[in-house]
Amino acid sequence: MQYKSAFITSLIIVFLSLCAFQIQECDVVALKSVLKKELKPDFKYDSAKTSRFTYKTKKQMKEIEIPLFMGEKYKFLFNTEGLSEMINVEIYNKPIGHKKRVLLYKLDFKEGQNIYSFEPEKSRKMYLSYTIPKVEEANISKGCILMVLGYKMKTLKGA
Repeated sequence: MQYKSAFITSLIIVFLSLCAFQIQECDVVALKSVLKKELKPDFKYDSAKTSRFTYKTKKQMKEIEIPLFMGEKYKFLFNTEGLSEMINVEIYNKPIGHKKRVLLYKLDFKEGQNIYSFEPEKSRKMYLSYTIPKVEEANISKGCILMVLGYKMKTLKGA
C-alpha cells in the first residue's frame, strides 16, 4: 500500500512539473528586451502587450484596441518566439463587425524568423486581431505573442 501511494505521489509531481513547464514557456522580460533593442535608434519605447492563450479544439479570436496619437509616427514589433503553433496576426482600422473595416497589416510568418515589424502610414486608433487556430486534441499547450509599440520623436525646427 505504501508503494502505491508513493507511486501516485510521484506521478502527481511529474504531472505538475510538466504543467509548470508549459505555463512558464513565455519569458516576457526576455521577449520584450529583444524588441526594445529593435526600436533603436529611430524609435522610443511606448508600451507592450503580451497575449497569452491556450490552444483549444475550436478556433479562437482576440482583438485589442490600440489608440495612437494622430500625426505621430509609430512602429509595431511582434515577437513570436513564444508560439508553439502559428497564429494569424492582423491589424485593422475598425473593430470586428464594422462594415468599413480595412486590413492594414497581416503578419506573414517566415521560417526561422521570430521578429516582425509594421510602420503604419497614418496614426489612428487600430485594432490588433489574433486568430488562434484549433488543434486536433485538447491539451495543455499554451502560447504567447508579445507586441511592442514604439514612437518616433519629432524634432522642432529652429529650436
